[in-house]
Amino acid sequence: MHEMSLMGGVFEVIEKTISQYKVSRVLQVRLKVGELTNAEPDALQMVFEAFCKDTICEGAELIVERVPVRGRCRNCQLEFTVPTMFFLCPKCQNTSIEVIQGEELLLESLEVE
Repeated sequence: MHEMSLMGGVFEVIEKTISQYKVSRVLQVRLKVGELTNAEPDALQMVFEAFCKDTICEGAELIVERVPVRGRCRNCQLEFTVPTMFFLCPKCQNTSIEVIQGEELLLESLEVE
């Protein structure tokens, strides 16, 4: 379950961020998760709850926004959403596609008290 290591990285960022402020409690954590991370929202939720236990984040809500895969054709420069992981330019049929979105795991925001 690689969601454990992904969430470990998220919590490092959360801890570093809240250490700069007087925070009594984290109420909400919003993540942007690219489809290419292969992170399952349900597994992220389960791991999030485990990381939160007995911390300032206990009871916080996790909101996961899935980010679709987008590519750019290296031949004609068309940007497009990549359906079903089929990396083929819909305009020129080229298979040389640069991934421009969908690999990210971003801590989008924190709501705190």
